[in-house]
Amino acid sequence: MKIKLLGALLIFVWSMNSCNMVNPKEGVPTYIQIDSVQVNPTDLAKHGSVKHKITDVWVYYERQLLGPFELPAKIPVLATGKGQLQVVAGIWDNGLSGTRAKYPFYTVDTFTFNANPTNTIKHTPKFTYRTTEDVITYFTENFEQGNTFVRRFGDSSFARTNDPSEVFEEDWSGKIDLHDTINYVEIITSKEYFLPANREAYMELNYKSDVDFTVRTEIYQLGNYYNFDIIGLKAKQEWTKVYLNLAGFSATYQGGKSKYVIQALLPTNKSSAKVLIDNFKIIYFN
Repeated sequence: MKIKLLGALLIFVWSMNSCNMVNPKEGVPTYIQIDSVQVNPTDLAKHGSVKHKITDVWVYYERQLLGPFELPAKIPVLATGKGQLQVVAGIWDNGLSGTRAKYPFYTVDTFTFNANPTNTIKHTPKFTYRTTEDVITYFTENFEQGNTFVRRFGDSSFARTNDPSEVFEEDWSGKIDLHDTINYVEIITSKEYFLPANREAYMELNYKSDVDFTVRTEIYQLGNYYNFDIIGLKAKQEWTKVYLNLAGFSATYQGGKSKYVIQALLPTNKSSAKVLIDNFKIIYFN
């Protein structure tokens, strides 16, 4: 009888150890709550507006990726003692929610905290535009001092506006007016811009529009002109921002010089429409 009891006890102990081996004790996380982020100015003359559309954060703990998180986010971190979080700004690449990416031109936010399992620590990441010498803002148009776009096709219905209902920030924005006698307009940057091949490059743009419109590029390479759509943007009744990836064009057409085009067409079911733009930037790694 004692032998049977001893055997049963051994089997019980072995089975408990086996369960622990299969389901090891899990740690209890500390939670980091990130509701929003900030972009702070460094050199407004160089980088222009710091208005942003950061939709996600890519979070690392001690340089190990925990994952991308859509804002607002409550991030579980398995940690003991003091540790550091690294937070990278995330965007919708080309304005598409299905192509989320880390934005390379904002600095990385770092945050040191003491682990407190089950508890929540609130943090607001703060980013700036990178200021290293290899980051170039080639072209910034905020319409405060003038207008560097020119008419390409259509009538000259593009102008600066200081109407408070049409201005995004500060005093001026750019406006395309469409109506029954001017139903198609293309505007283009007055200068050509060179982007190095195989380097990250983006266009930033704030806009508000009654109609869909298209952002295009015109590339001059070895005596030939090439025209491509970058993105078709949907009408928006509120101001929004997009980050448009230009790296593929500079890689394909190496040595080419680019101009950038905004193309708008009045739909047949509308008698008038406006396209408002601001803070048009080209930024890249040299």
